[in-house]
Amino acid sequence: MRLLTALIFLVAAALPGAALAEGHLVIVGGGLKAENAAVYRAFLDARPEGAPGIVIIPAASGEASASAEAVRDALVKHGASAADIAIAQIAMKDDPGTRTVDESRWARNVESEEELARLENAGAIWFTGGDQSRITGLLLTKDGEDTPYLSAIRARYAEGAVIGGTSAGAAIMSGAMITQGDSMGALLPGDAGEDVGLARGLRFLRNNLIDQHFGERARLGRLAVALIRLKKALPIGLGIDENTALVVAPGQRSATILGAGYVTVLNAAQATASSGEHARITGLVVGLAGNGDEIDLADGSVKPAWYRKDTKGREYFERAVPPAGGMAVPGTMLADVIGEALMDNADADEVVRYSFSGDLGVAYRFGQAESSRAAWGRDEAGKAAYSISGVRFDIEPISVSIQPIEDQ
Repeated sequence: MRLLTALIFLVAAALPGAALAEGHLVIVGGGLKAENAAVYRAFLDARPEGAPGIVIIPAASGEASASAEAVRDALVKHGASAADIAIAQIAMKDDPGTRTVDESRWARNVESEEELARLENAGAIWFTGGDQSRITGLLLTKDGEDTPYLSAIRARYAEGAVIGGTSAGAAIMSGAMITQGDSMGALLPGDAGEDVGLARGLRFLRNNLIDQHFGERARLGRLAVALIRLKKALPIGLGIDENTALVVAPGQRSATILGAGYVTVLNAAQATASSGEHARITGLVVGLAGNGDEIDLADGSVKPAWYRKDTKGREYFERAVPPAGGMAVPGTMLADVIGEALMDNADADEVVRYSFSGDLGVAYRFGQAESSRAAWGRDEAGKAAYSISGVRFDIEPISVSIQPIEDQ
């Protein structure tokens, strides 16, 4: 409890009033494919003029050299000069693929003059995936202060350098950092799964909480619990799908989405939670932003890309949607539920989806409100997606009893 209280204090202290940084952030939800030109180009193009240098930091990876080389190859493929790229010798684990190098010895380099020199003129800094706690364990002191290496990164960011990262490199971006957990473990007591864990992040993104691998790993419930436990110090969470980037503009007032998936926007500013053993959370507001959409980072509203059209009055579906859940039910991704089943459905004001483990479960209850908005359209590549804002979202605990139906 003391750790969580300290974390909330540190996050709150970093909210409005902190100096505005100058650079972009390119935050990827993991699973970034080498051919995702839009994301790599956004990272490269955000370098300030006269600072083409790129530093790759493989601190999170268990295969530091291999993961850094893969990033370097992808950046070169998308237009970077190999001569401009440096791989930081900052890591915690030995890469078993390199016989002559023990990368675990790189942990002491956070004070190395040679490593600090690599950052001096860098216009771009990239964190690889792996375990986010390895990054913070290396770049923060035991007292939670910045190491010289992290201070140097902040100085470059304040001078306009872009900072990017994927997976673990995304999780570190906010002031609080989700370290572990799944939705069922966070929402249900006992052995339903792994409870959510929180620790201090690196606070490049000041006012929002990041989660990654979001849709692929069904992390909506864990993000809701994390926001509640932070007691509104970070009221808006951003869950980023794989192969998808949240590109945060300087000043951190807005962000644009690039890539194949969605960014889920979860606003807990008006949410309340029960004090009982089973999580009951009401008053959440959820939305979705896809490729080309823009998110207002202060209020969580989504501005659709120009090619998406409002669904109100021209809903594609007209059908009753019974409460359901499980593998036998189609359309269980969030876009299917609050897009097709709710906002793009003239016959639906509310949609309920169930999940359970043993005899305990949760109901996700989504509803239209006066402020709810949705748009749909295809991007230039022909991929269809929704833009959604302002959907009511409650999480209710349920008990489950399953009995087979006997043949008569």
